[in-house]
Amino acid sequence: MIYYKLTGREYSWIIIASAYAPDVDMIADVAMKKIGITVLIYGNPISHGDFHNIAVLLVYAALIALLLHPIGIRLVDSFFFAGIGFAAHMFEDALVFYPTYPFLWPISTQRLGIGIFNYTRDFHGIANEEVLIIGIIAVVICIILRTAYEGTGWIKRLLLINHC
Repeated sequence: MIYYKLTGREYSWIIIASAYAPDVDMIADVAMKKIGITVLIYGNPISHGDFHNIAVLLVYAALIALLLHPIGIRLVDSFFFAGIGFAAHMFEDALVFYPTYPFLWPISTQRLGIGIFNYTRDFHGIANEEVLIIGIIAVVICIILRTAYEGTGWIKRLLLINHC
């Protein structure tokens, strides 16, 4: 919201979309095998957690920047916001799990994490109810803060972006 106030450009949608990107590793191996490509990481097929690291974050942000540049989004902007979304996902995983993923790969292969919850997938086998409730509360707080700061115009802008 501060970036929009300073520049007049609304890129929060890049952050939101990029927050899902690290979990592409859950389907990457199956998808690549369907087209005849086998990728091994340390001699094993791609598995969940393999894309949760800073190396993939940088590659992803650069790829998004190159893909969004032809539609008029500055390289620096899309790189920055894609990186924020990707990093937000990794930060959430680090808070929830202990130990979790080697976030600092290729610098270190040590698995890191804080694990503030006793995390079990208890909501339809997808997520933890406590984590979901806290996430929903955080989203509502962010919506309230942004609306208090900017008014409702930001909602209309985001809806307009999605209809283009």
